[in-house]
Amino acid sequence: MTRDLFNLTASLSFALIALSPTLTEAQDHRPGVAEFQAAHPGGARALDGHVWYPTEAEGDEKLLRGSAVWRDITGHLDARIAPGVFPVVMISHGMYGNSVNQAWLAKRLAAEGVISILPNHPGTTSFGRDPDQARQLWRRATDLSVSFDQLLTDPRFADHMDPTRVAATGHSLGGYTVMAAAGARHDAAHFAAGCVDAPERVDCDVLDGWKVGHNADDLEMLQSDRSDPRIRTVIPLDLGGAQTFDPASLQAIDMPVLVLGSGRQDMLNQDVESRALAAALPDALVTHVEIDDAGHFDFMGACVEGGYEILKREEPGDEIVCVKGAEERVAQHDRIFALILDHLHQTGVMP
Repeated sequence: MTRDLFNLTASLSFALIALSPTLTEAQDHRPGVAEFQAAHPGGARALDGHVWYPTEAEGDEKLLRGSAVWRDITGHLDARIAPGVFPVVMISHGMYGNSVNQAWLAKRLAAEGVISILPNHPGTTSFGRDPDQARQLWRRATDLSVSFDQLLTDPRFADHMDPTRVAATGHSLGGYTVMAAAGARHDAAHFAAGCVDAPERVDCDVLDGWKVGHNADDLEMLQSDRSDPRIRTVIPLDLGGAQTFDPASLQAIDMPVLVLGSGRQDMLNQDVESRALAAALPDALVTHVEIDDAGHFDFMGACVEGGYEILKREEPGDEIVCVKGAEERVAQHDRIFALILDHLHQTGVMP
């Protein structure tokens, strides 16, 4: 496994793709999607991204973004949100991904009556690979909170979001992000000790390359509490970076966690990632599912038929992202979504 495998999707540009003050009951809706902008206090970090939401809009869905490789993601662009108050799911993209990586998931959630917030994380996005921003890894979890805060003031959505029914999910490095938002604390010494014993690990190479925690000021921020008390549950999707966390902080997490891992292990070693995370969390609060034959990229969008061949020809080595990436991936999406939806119902985020 090489760092290039972690980076390979960057070369693709990830062009994937209120009637009552109470929470609305589950019903079928159409998916709406809009852009948003936000900023950290003091303007230290500007954010943008997408918000998916239930709408009653009629007519054809419009293309959000298209690609020669990824299946199109469509929705009712800038449509009026449906009447009601809805639960919220914050979604964090992986390393060098962007806010449309999990658009397939957000679109399905919108149809179920959920608002999803998907920010781009500066420094680790497809189009913003700034090493100085990437070094500030602690800001990723705060990006979620800042984006939510902004949308709670947005007249389009403010009266339709239930801040008491909030979940967070994230893929790969996004899994690290949502665990930090749940209260997991980065432990630089613990992580460094593990990298001495296994220097070939991708996470060791990546964080060292970004100079994460290389100076005292950064260490204080990196190891600080980044939790958001509004979050009721988190769902890491084949996370990367489990070994960065202080084991005591994982044992102290007091919310349900659904850990989804990839049974195919084509990218990440489950023994040091999802399996290790699940073993470190409180037994009574963790559910761990290793999805049979699922690969790391099955948590992203589906490829068009022939996508594998296109990548093999145009970007040799990158074709791994489309292995079983067409109809097989859509079937995996069905399984993944069913697990997430059931968990949201069981934890009370959804009625």
